[in-house]
Amino acid sequence: MRNLLILILTLIFGITYSAAALAGPGHDDGHSSHKEMPAMSKQQTDVVSVMKAYSAAINTEEVAVMENLVMAEGTDFTIFEGSGKNIGWADYRDHHLAPEFANADLVFSKYEYGNIKSTVSGDMAFATFSIDIAYTYKGEAKTKKGQGTAVLRLVGGQWKIAHLQTS
Repeated sequence: MRNLLILILTLIFGITYSAAALAGPGHDDGHSSHKEMPAMSKQQTDVVSVMKAYSAAINTEEVAVMENLVMAEGTDFTIFEGSGKNIGWADYRDHHLAPEFANADLVFSKYEYGNIKSTVSGDMAFATFSIDIAYTYKGEAKTKKGQGTAVLRLVGGQWKIAHLQTS
């Protein structure tokens, strides 16, 4: 039930944020004036820091660091990547990350979240971000760009990632 609530909130945030982004800076419909974005609150900055730390840990394959940044107990963490899904940190770690990081044919040289935008409401936060990946697969250099949405919860004074959706 909690995961369903998180998914619904993520979708609502994504739709709301997408509409706001279209009407915000960078979109000139001839009727709006360009305004500077307001400064981020400390909570928003903390959320951005968690997201940057998570992508940096992916880049360096530091699973223990990643685990410290997510809701690692039980099924509190979910991730949807493309058509795949993992329910629970252990499921993701053991059935996705470990095999991917152990694959000698796949070598990441860059895995970075950028353009991170965060919204905080009480003990919940949402973030949208771009993903920039460079890697080699079987010796062939490749790049990939994507987008993501994250839902975070404030637990014991620390923001933890509860859900990720990337495409």
